[in-house]
Amino acid sequence: MPGDACVDHFIKGFDAYMRSMIQEAEDQETKRVRAVNDYLRLRRETFGAQATMSFLSFGLGLPEQVLSHPVMQTATLAAMDLLCIINVS
Repeated sequence: MPGDACVDHFIKGFDAYMRSMIQEAEDQETKRVRAVNDYLRLRRETFGAQATMSFLSFGLGLPEQVLSHPVMQTATLAAMDLLCIINVS
């Protein structure tokens, strides 16, 4: 079915989001303060960026080899970082 790769990416992204929410709660409970790189890595997930970004490719029918191409991965990661940085409250 066209878009299966996008659905898979959404499911993986939503799973990462849920796991990160648990991690964030544990961090708050233990008063853990993360280094900037660790914070950004977790923030990408707590923001739900992976799941959100997967919506951009729905309906395009992109195959997995396009979605997982290193250039696409780098561009997606940069977009997720930008979204996280501008949305910090």
